[in-house]
Amino acid sequence: MMPEYRDRLRRGLALVDQLVHPSAARDAAGLSRHRAFIGAHLACGALALAVLPMLLALHGPLSPTAILVFAWALTQLPLAMYVSRSGALARGQLGSAVTSAGFVAGLAALSGGLASPALPFLVLAPLEAALTRRRGPVVLTLLVCLVLVAALAGADAAALLPAAPEPLFGLLPIGAVATAMALMLASLLALAFVADLRAAEGQARGEAGRHRLLALHARDAVAVHESGGRIASISPTVRGLFGLAPAEFAGDGFFQRLHVGDRPAYLKAVSDTDADGATRRLELRLRRGGNRPGETGVSDFGWIDFEVMNDAESGRVVSVIRDIDTRREMEADRDAAREAADAAQEARSRFLATVSHELRTPLNAILGFSELMRKLPQAAADTRKVQDYAGLIHQSGSHLLQLVNDMLNMARIEAGQFRITVEPVDMRNCLDGCRRMMAAEAEQAGLRLSSDIPLDLGEFTADPRACRQIALNLLANSVKFTPSGGRIVLFARKEASGLVFGVRDTGVGIAGSDLARVTKPFVQASDGTARAHDGAGLGLSVVKGLAELHGGRITLESRLGAGTCVTVYLPVGQASVAAKADPAAAGPVAASAPGVRVAADPAQDVAVRRIA
Repeated sequence: MMPEYRDRLRRGLALVDQLVHPSAARDAAGLSRHRAFIGAHLACGALALAVLPMLLALHGPLSPTAILVFAWALTQLPLAMYVSRSGALARGQLGSAVTSAGFVAGLAALSGGLASPALPFLVLAPLEAALTRRRGPVVLTLLVCLVLVAALAGADAAALLPAAPEPLFGLLPIGAVATAMALMLASLLALAFVADLRAAEGQARGEAGRHRLLALHARDAVAVHESGGRIASISPTVRGLFGLAPAEFAGDGFFQRLHVGDRPAYLKAVSDTDADGATRRLELRLRRGGNRPGETGVSDFGWIDFEVMNDAESGRVVSVIRDIDTRREMEADRDAAREAADAAQEARSRFLATVSHELRTPLNAILGFSELMRKLPQAAADTRKVQDYAGLIHQSGSHLLQLVNDMLNMARIEAGQFRITVEPVDMRNCLDGCRRMMAAEAEQAGLRLSSDIPLDLGEFTADPRACRQIALNLLANSVKFTPSGGRIVLFARKEASGLVFGVRDTGVGIAGSDLARVTKPFVQASDGTARAHDGAGLGLSVVKGLAELHGGRITLESRLGAGTCVTVYLPVGQASVAAKADPAAAGPVAASAPGVRVAADPAQDVAVRRIA
């Protein structure tokens, strides 16, 4: 039988749920409160309707007490239907409280007035009004109760109340009936309080569960702060964000993990928000791993977004903590990409400006002098003038060929297609030969060109063509940028780890801000088309590339007006390793990938013979 009763109870509850207004059915707590009110009032009214015909049949006309009891019970039906149709639970509860107050006052009037045992139960009416969770209905019900008590007092003084209350149905004393009904009303009220309390607890548990799910799976951590920046509580999200337990951040733990340089900003933000309630946002560095200060352990700092605000309801300072390490890395990559794009655009513009300037000058000379030669009368040709014109044309053509060769060499080096062929090289003879090749130009410019090369320099395994190219480029640069009367020294020395050689001069020098730039293609210390010296700005970049193909490097030391010293270091054994590498695997010179070797071509010989 028990399962059958349970099924009937479920069907009854389902019927009551259908009577709940749709506006209350969306909320679990609201649904529970509406269901309890409608169900209890319907049950009370239905019971009265079921009992009334039997009482009329058995006892005939009802006494005033019985009429009052059934009247109160039957009023529960319209209250339940009003709440069902309108969804206004607060108004229904207020109507029920006022009805209950009238019922208790009526029982008191029939059972002795102010001396009735039912009158104290009048206090239950304001309590029932308290179920609305509003102050207005409670005050209104209290006023109704006071009016009813005053009415009872007046009726008692005027001797309007019955002197001898008749028993209910001729059996039960009216006082006992009044007490029983008042107790029943109190029981219904207690059940309503219990149902409301359970609904509130269920709602609180549901909200707590939802908040816990949000706290566990949210990407941000939420912390509540005390005075002085201490953390009273923090969501468990920090375990997933930073790999640390919430206890590590409690109290002063969060403050201790902040970077020392960010702590004043953190304390000021929390203090100011606590004072004026304004929201503030900072980016701070937080120590992720390791131990507390003073203990051993590896630690690293990462960036967090710290947003602190004042909670209006609790009046406490609350902060939202976000991990922005990934965002900072993306911003750094974006900035690097933008800088690279800007550098590429600048290099392109510099390349176009430099090459157009360098090409225009010799081409104008070639075209101009060839036009003069074409217009010379054949019969009266001036041999000397023709020879001078031809020499100028040859010089301009050589300059153009050198420029083209330098650009080709630089392009091959950067593309990883310049391969070097290593062999034992007598470095003293190689370098001294370069000095002799540049001696005439140095003497014509009024410069003193000497060498500081030990007699026992010996052989070194390297690419002889590349070594001559490096030495000639450095000497040509010194001749170009050293004023008349200056001195240029070609030096070399052998070390245990490799070969060191280079050129130092007493020329115009390079500013410290330009030292990092001059080794880039198409860059000179005095950049632009209005430069004091010709050249495409490829000399040092080619030297740097050839040195790196050998696994070496170059260093520059210079001061404005005090000269420049360029030193090339070639390590032992690296060139032979580079020669055996796969050329297709070679990368840009900047990566120092040894890969590398380019077959010699005749154009390179011309560039080696004369580097202006």
